[in-house]
Amino acid sequence: MAARFWTDRVGRVVLIAGAMGGVSGYAGAALSATAPALPTGPIIVLAAFALFALSLLFSPGRGVLAALARHRRHQARVHVRQGLLALAQGQPIYERLTLRLMRRRGLIRPDGVATDAGRAQAARALLDERRWQLLRADPRHEAAAARYDGLTPLETLLTRDQIAELDRTLRPEAVA
Repeated sequence: MAARFWTDRVGRVVLIAGAMGGVSGYAGAALSATAPALPTGPIIVLAAFALFALSLLFSPGRGVLAALARHRRHQARVHVRQGLLALAQGQPIYERLTLRLMRRRGLIRPDGVATDAGRAQAARALLDERRWQLLRADPRHEAAAARYDGLTPLETLLTRDQIAELDRTLRPEAVA
């Protein structure tokens, strides 16, 4: 199980598991040899558990700390996105984390007023939100709409032509 935290490939899991088993066996036997009252078997099991606990905490793909870091990054993206939408719609922002993140990124001043960069990003976020609303209503874009998470840049899911078509729908007077 500890090896599975480090890779998805079966061959590598087997190699890592073998290495972890060898390290556990050696470390447990060596520790047991240093103190005659320590039984070898249970110490080997404890060494294997220690490797499992380290893998559970520190593996880069599935570890607890990596998951926590991913969660924090996602949470920050959501807060900034919601803050930008609130700015674009002239709504006050009360959430402390949102305010702190937006200040740190230079989107608002310490008094809560949007900077030029903040206003530009807020306008872009609102435009993207309106584009997504149109996209979800159009059956031709069902596959792209299904991948929408509210944070993904529109340019990664649609072509320039599709975006231009959405913009024409948003602003029909611009086509004339």
